[in-house]
Parts: sequence; structure tokens; C-alpha cells
Amino acid sequence: MRAYKIFPLKEIKSAALSKPALQRLYWFDWYQTHGKNISLTCRHFGISRDTLYTWKRRFKPYNLRTLEDDTANRRPHKLREMTTDPKILTRIYGIRLADLEKSKYEIQEELKREGITVGRSAIQKVINRHSELLNTQHWKKVRKHRNYKIARIKAAVELREKDLGSLVQIDTKYFYVLGRKFYLFTAIDCKSRFGFLWCYRTISSTSGRDFLFRVRNYFPFPIAAVNTDNGSEYLMEFHKQLIAWGIPHFFTNPHCPKQNGRVERLHQTAEYEYFNYQDMFDNLDSINKYCEGFNTKYNTKRFHQSLGYKTPYEYVTSYQHQQKGELYGI
Repeated sequence: MRAYKIFPLKEIKSAALSKPALQRLYWFDWYQTHGKNISLTCRHFGISRDTLYTWKRRFKPYNLRTLEDDTANRRPHKLREMTTDPKILTRIYGIRLADLEKSKYEIQEELKREGITVGRSAIQKVINRHSELLNTQHWKKVRKHRNYKIARIKAAVELREKDLGSLVQIDTKYFYVLGRKFYLFTAIDCKSRFGFLWCYRTISSTSGRDFLFRVRNYFPFPIAAVNTDNGSEYLMEFHKQLIAWGIPHFFTNPHCPKQNGRVERLHQTAEYEYFNYQDMFDNLDSINKYCEGFNTKYNTKRFHQSLGYKTPYEYVTSYQHQQKGELYGI
């Protein structure tokens, strides 16, 4: 809590003021300790003189709660009453209560067929003034249906550099060849930058499951955890396969590609450093041969600054030799 000079801290805590009220208290605290200069106080806090004078009139030093903004005081003492016949209002209430999905347009049409003419704004006022007519249950049910059946667990940042395979990021990119659309599935190990990509005609969980088998067979170390976005290709068959293997499945937040930044960077590398220089046909087998060529080049020939200018294969081999005393072939 801010240190105030003209009021004891114990008194301020006992008042349980809101954040805006504490800000107003700071105005008067600063005002009292700077010669009670209104102009200087207004310039310092960027507020108008009218605002400060208004709260100065309301503020009672012996009652700090007077700094709270009581919105009830803004309500007019006299309100305009609706001139619509009470019987019509009762009928509107009954129609809406019987079917909360009925809009003001439908209610207006139903009343029109009963020989009653009433404006849409009057119908909306009736709905707004009765909480039981607001159809909040509908929105609660919609939100309930949106609840994920799979828990969206977030991966700890420490997993990226913990060990080989401790976190493998997987993502999918649209891939066009001669105007035909393909889907490039990509995986990269965060620790070693060891990567793998493969192309599919469909973006489905079945394709994702097949990709998992290929990645697991290609990587020279076990996969301990997988991180993906919230795409449908990473649910159903893909997720079931990870559960069958006992591998944790982590998700990124929606619209946060930076949480899967390393595989996003691999997409860019594959496109700018390799695929843009290849003459490919719109044939899946042909494209995947180029994918094999890229996987070999990326893991065994391309030097990475983040790895001390080693290739991913050299880094994996060196790391396994130092940490585990074992060597695995690819």
C-alpha cells in the first residue's frame, strides 16, 4: 500500500477503500503536503479543477468512505413511466417467459397477429427490466458446451532446455504446390533443434497420428512431452496416441504462436532456405522425397548459431556421449 502522510495506515486499511478511492485519497494527501495548491495538484495528476473541487466538497476527513463513487446518487429522483397499456406489458412478459428464445421482432409479430400494435423498444424495455427474461441460461449453456473435453495444460518453460526430447513442438503449415493445397506437419526438439517434417493431403487427427509415428521413429532419442496449438488435427487420434504412449500433451494459448516459436521458425527455414529453390510437382510422394532431403540437410549439414555452430546431429551425439555415455545412430 502507498505510504500516506496525513492519514495513519491503520485507518486507511480499516476503511477498505477501492482502488479509485485510494487514488482520490492520494490526491488530497499530495494537496495537503504541497501547500494546498489546487492548480499544482491538478497538473500533477492530470485532472480538471472541477473534478478536484467536486471531490473536495464530498470528502470528509473523518469518513474516508466519502471518497467512494456512489453510483446510486446519479439516479434521477423522477423517472419517466412507460405509457404502454399494462395489459400489453403483461402479455409481452408472458410471451417472452414462455419462450426465452423469442426476440423482440418475433414478439412484435405475434402481438400484431393478435391485433396489438406495440414498438420494439417497448418490448425490449420489458425484457431488460425483468432479469428472468434475459435468457442468461442460454449463454451459460453455450459456455458450458465450449468447455474443452481435453485439459489444455501449459508446458513449463524449463522443459525446453531440460533434456533431449523433454519438449517437442509440433505445428502444421499450409503448403501450396502448383496451386494445390497440402499440409506440412513439422516437429522440432527444443533442446537440440533436431527437426522433422512430412507432408499430407488432409489436415486431420489421423494425419497427425501418422506423423507422430514418423517423428518417434526418426528421432534418435525418446520423446518425453509434446507441445501443440489448439488445432483439431491435434485432438482425437493424435491425442489418444500420446495417451497410449504415456506422453504428456501440452497446448499453447489461443492466438499465441510465439509459445511454439521454435517450430514456427523451422517452418520459415524450410520455406526460405529449401522449398523455394525446388522445382516440385503436385504429387504427394514427390513432395515427401523433398521433405526427406530437407530433414537430412537440416539435421546433418545446417549449422545452428544457438548450438554453437554445430548441426543438430552433432549436438545430439555430443550431448548423449557427455551426459549418458551412449551413442545412438539415426
